[in-house]
Amino acid sequence: MGFFKSINDLNKQAKEINKDYDPGQQMKDGMAQMQAANEMMAQQTQAANLAVSGQDATASIVGVQQTGAMVNFQPTMTIEMTVFPDGGAPYPVSVTQVVEQMYLAKAVPGQQVKIKVDSSDPSIAWIDWAGSMAL
Repeated sequence: MGFFKSINDLNKQAKEINKDYDPGQQMKDGMAQMQAANEMMAQQTQAANLAVSGQDATASIVGVQQTGAMVNFQPTMTIEMTVFPDGGAPYPVSVTQVVEQMYLAKAVPGQQVKIKVDSSDPSIAWIDWAGSMAL
């Protein structure tokens, strides 16, 4: 008798869950997550390109804020910086980038970091965390 009672209880629970299930909302949520993933992949591609072809510069971190997103258990952070290009005037820039756990101590206001800047659009930058450890 206990077995059939358990099946009956499971059937009641399934009916309760189905009352609130909205397939349309599930689809919208899934599409939003896919769009966010596509944007993150585009940013990663841009960062990889900058790592190879970007111009070297240094920057001073002005502000840091966690976005709440994690990639492979590594936090994604928005970092406000003042860029000091070679032979140019300093200017502000903001980047959103994954910061590996071992570099979190470097991701604080006042720290100097090495960066790569896009030569065609100086507002696009990538932080070279490994190279910044020597600063």
